[in-house]
Amino acid sequence: MDSLTWTKNFQRTVGQTIEGDEKMNKRILFLVAVALASIVILSACATPTQAPPAPTTAPAAPQPAAFNWKMRQGEKLRVAMVTQPWTQFVDKEVSKFKELTGIDVTYEILPEDQFRQKTTVEFAAGTSDVDVFLSMVAQEGIKYESAGWYMDIEKLVNDPKITDPKFDFKDFTTSGLGIAKLSNGKLIGLPVYNEFGALMYNKELFDKAGVKYPPKTIEEIEAAAKAIHKPSEGVYGFVGRGAGAASTSQFSSLMRSFGADWTDASGKAAVNSDKFLAAVKWYGNLHKQYGAPGATSFSWQQGQDLFINGKAGMWMDASVFFANVVDPKQSKIVDKAGITMAPGGPAGQTPYVGGWHLSIYEKTKHKEAAWLFVQWALGKEMVLKAQMNNITTSRVSAWESEEYKKANKYPEFGATFLQAMKVGNAQWNPPVLAVSEARDAIGAVIVKAIEGSDYTAEAAKANTKLQSLLDATPKLK
Repeated sequence: MDSLTWTKNFQRTVGQTIEGDEKMNKRILFLVAVALASIVILSACATPTQAPPAPTTAPAAPQPAAFNWKMRQGEKLRVAMVTQPWTQFVDKEVSKFKELTGIDVTYEILPEDQFRQKTTVEFAAGTSDVDVFLSMVAQEGIKYESAGWYMDIEKLVNDPKITDPKFDFKDFTTSGLGIAKLSNGKLIGLPVYNEFGALMYNKELFDKAGVKYPPKTIEEIEAAAKAIHKPSEGVYGFVGRGAGAASTSQFSSLMRSFGADWTDASGKAAVNSDKFLAAVKWYGNLHKQYGAPGATSFSWQQGQDLFINGKAGMWMDASVFFANVVDPKQSKIVDKAGITMAPGGPAGQTPYVGGWHLSIYEKTKHKEAAWLFVQWALGKEMVLKAQMNNITTSRVSAWESEEYKKANKYPEFGATFLQAMKVGNAQWNPPVLAVSEARDAIGAVIVKAIEGSDYTAEAAKANTKLQSLLDATPKLK
C-alpha cells in the first residue's frame, strides 16, 4: 500500500469514529490529513533505513598486570639474622630470591648475643647498612622503637604498588602478628615462627598412674603430678623452669591463668597483687611437692633432659621444644609424648605467644627491595616449605594445607598451636626498657616460692623495682 492510499484509509477511519459536530469533524480531518502528509514528505526525504548493527560481544575485563618482582633489579641488600632453624632454612633458599628479583643479598647469621650487640651498636652509630633484620618486640621493642629504628610494616602492606596481591596478609594468625606489634599499635615486623606456653606430658606415665590426659587445668595438673610422682624410682610428677629470670617467660602463662599481669589497668606495677601471689604460691608448691631436686637451677635444658628420658610426667615450657621431644635421635618417649597449652586457672587459659619477627630498618636506602625480601621469605610458598621443615610458622594456610596434614604425625600439636594463636598473649616480658633487670627481680620471687621462703616480701621488693623501671621507660607515641 502506498502512502497516499494509507492516508485516505486513515481519514475514512477517523471520519467513521469521531462523532459530534460536522464542522468539527471536518476540521479534525483536515488537521490529521496535514499532519500525515508532513510525515509522508519527511519519510520520503529521509535516508533509507538501514538494518540495526549486529550485537557485538562485550569486551573481556582487563586482566591485572603481573606483580613486578624485578622492580628493584640490581640493588643490594644486607640481611642480619640470628642463629636458629628458620634463618638456616632461608639461607639455603636465598639464591632463589636473587633469581626472582635480580637483587643481591648479603646474608649474615650470628649467635643471639653477638647479633644483638652488633646490630644495636650499628644502629646507634647511625651508619648501619643493614636493611632487613630479625627482632623480638618483647625483648628490644621499646628500645628500638624509641630510637626510631623500626619501619612501619603496615604501610608497606597497604601499598599496592609494592605489595604482591597474592601475599595475603590476613593469612597470618592474630597472635602471630601480635608478637610484632608495639603497645602503640604499630606493626614493626612479620612473624617468622611462633611458639606458645605449653604443657608436654608422658602418656605412658599417665596410663600407669591411671590418670586421664591431657591435663588442662591447674587442678588436673596437680592431681596428675601427685599420682605420677615417685622420687624413689627417679620419676617426678612435674618439671619446669625455676632459675630466676629464666622462669619468668613460662610463668607468664600461669600468671594470666590466675587473672594477674605485670601491670594493673592503670599501668602500675602489679607483681605483688593477690592474684599474682596466688600464681606464685601454686607454682612454688607444685615444684616443692612433685618436682625434681635442684629446680631453682632449672632452665629449659634441665627440664627437657628429664622429660625426654621418661623421668617426668609433665614438663611446662615453650612449644618449640616439642620437636626435640619427638626426635628419635634425642628422645626415649617419641611415641608417648603429648602436648597441650599451659594450664588454665581461675581466669581461664591464656598461654604466652612468642617468637621472632622480620623487620626493616627505618633508615634503609632500599625500602622497596627490603620489602620484596620480606614478602618472598614470608610468602605462602616459602612458609609452607618452612612448615614442612618442622618450623612452626604463623600462616594458617600452612597449618591447614593437605601437604602438611599428610606429613604431620602429631595432629594434636597443629590443633593446639592454632588454638594458642587465637587465645594467647604476646606480652611475655614486663613492658619496660630494662627487660633483664625486671626479669631478675621477678625471677627472685619465683625462686623464693620454690624454696619455701618468704616470697611475699620478695614480691614487694620486685614491685618497687618494676615500678621504677616503668617510670624510666619512654612512652611510645
